[in-house]
Amino acid sequence: MSDILRDAVFEPVRDAVPFLVITVLWVIVTLVLYGLFLVTKPSEISYDAWVHATVFVVPMIGFLGQVLQQALSGHQRA
Repeated sequence: MSDILRDAVFEPVRDAVPFLVITVLWVIVTLVLYGLFLVTKPSEISYDAWVHATVFVVPMIGFLGQVLQQALSGHQRA
């Protein structure tokens, strides 16, 4: 029973940890860059909402692609 539990739970979690670490680091880097963008922009310039959204939307497309790739590769292993 313990082998089945390990195969069903612990191995997928162990496989997901590097992806989760990379995701957290990427979010931190994105927020730092966005903060620098906001701090260094001249006060007389005002950006539309779409400019601010692109900071988060573009990385999210890559993130969702990576999630899809992980899901498909996990499905093939099973």
